[in-house]
Amino acid sequence: MPTLSVVVVQPHDAPNGDIAIALAFHSATSYRAAPEVNNPERVGMGTPDHLVSPIWQEDWSIEPSPYKVYTDLAPIDLPREFPPTSMSALEALGRRGDEASATATPDLQALARLGRLSNGLLERYLTRRNGKRIEFRTAGGTGARYHLELYFVCGDLTDLDAGVYHYGAHDHALRQLRKGDFRRALVTATGNEPSISHAPVVMAITSTFWRNAWRYKARAYRHAFWDAGTSLANFLGVCASLDLATKLDLGFADAEVNALLGVDGDREATLALCTVGRTDQVPPPVRDVPPIAHATQPLSSSEVTFADIPRMHAASELRNGAEAAAWRANPLRRSPVVGAGLISLAPHERTQMSMEQVILARRSTRHYDTRRQVPFEAFSTVLYRSARGFAADGLAADAPPLHDNYLIVNGVEGIQPGVYLHHPRAGAIELLKAGEFRAQTRRLAFFQDYAADAHVNSYYLADLDAVLGRYGNRGYGLVQLESALFAGRLHLAAHAVGLRAVGSTSLDDEVVEFLSPRAAGTSYMFVTVFGLRRRRVAQE
Repeated sequence: MPTLSVVVVQPHDAPNGDIAIALAFHSATSYRAAPEVNNPERVGMGTPDHLVSPIWQEDWSIEPSPYKVYTDLAPIDLPREFPPTSMSALEALGRRGDEASATATPDLQALARLGRLSNGLLERYLTRRNGKRIEFRTAGGTGARYHLELYFVCGDLTDLDAGVYHYGAHDHALRQLRKGDFRRALVTATGNEPSISHAPVVMAITSTFWRNAWRYKARAYRHAFWDAGTSLANFLGVCASLDLATKLDLGFADAEVNALLGVDGDREATLALCTVGRTDQVPPPVRDVPPIAHATQPLSSSEVTFADIPRMHAASELRNGAEAAAWRANPLRRSPVVGAGLISLAPHERTQMSMEQVILARRSTRHYDTRRQVPFEAFSTVLYRSARGFAADGLAADAPPLHDNYLIVNGVEGIQPGVYLHHPRAGAIELLKAGEFRAQTRRLAFFQDYAADAHVNSYYLADLDAVLGRYGNRGYGLVQLESALFAGRLHLAAHAVGLRAVGSTSLDDEVVEFLSPRAAGTSYMFVTVFGLRRRRVAQE
């Protein structure tokens, strides 16, 4: 992997390092068209003067396992059947997590449900030509290269002793890594973040980068936050359906949290914390956090390190709780420009599906019916429910998100095809450019037909200079995760109203160019397409 070319950029007094590192990383992991005579749709990754193949997976003999398996710890079996929740999926997806009505207390049943429905097995699989079976997860992952792990740091629950636990996706079981209440260590690591101080359970989500980088090289660092956002969309929705308060915390001393979980911070690193529940009691003091190194099965016989990943992650780390507190202070407050001629959305609240039903029914759909149009009401509901926001330590509750949501509409009843900008606070969309753009959506999505067939392409773009100027290099992961979480909710909301969706990928700079002039100066973060699935009978 070539060394990144560092772009000289004013650091804007960023709180954790020179933001040129994040800007250079983003450029070096961008996808760009690189046509050849015999392959006009060839795509490369990198800067315009240094493009490389975007895919690695050169040595199938070292393909990493998608599971972290502890070999010296006894499993704690978890319930596999869950009582149905009464809250509709649409209502749960619209919850922020900090509602006063969220007063429930987590127990083992809740942890089992959360583990299964945000990172567990879907009990559906695909067999490759080589005979190897890929087991799908309840939350989608880039290229089915599942690389996320969940950990729970608990006080004493009604049916589970205080401790630090790992959720094993392969067997739907917990394993105790530490015995005792270590929540105070997280309070210290976050600089006394109030939500952490009053949470009976804190979930930590990590990425083992090699498991994704085996296919996607250094771009796996983007995927770490994309897939974490997708998983957290499930996690927060399930918590909401159980009336459990939640708040995401991305400001923490990395080394302290990684040490608590027993991960090295290089090959596997913590991406985010999430509180589960709320209590008036604070955790007891912790004298010390001794090192742990429980044995695990090797992921593969050897690994390849794409140096841009540890370089980028190290540049984003916070060293102590004081830095974490400073990082989340004074969150960025954007003032999006709202143009004239807005079209008001008309969302509905009708769905009989619960979060469990939506998650277990979710599929990544690549076949869309171009002969039908999405009802405007369903389109409105998907946008409305997916953009309600979520409680997070680095984001202001009363401010717009860090990204903007641009829509290329190919087939929605009552509105003309074209490019739109979603204004969540106004409950409306703004037409930026009318026209039939199916050919352009196909090109932007790596020349993939499903993007052209889909009724809507939903792009998430952000002003990286502004985000990094306020949050430093750590803001890169924050805005990637935020965009992916919104998109994950969009995917779930689409299923709840009878539509289908799939996360995609794009030619980074061409997306911005096509959506300009309004999008000028922004960077591509994420894209999801959705619409009406093409029925099998329609093909006959």
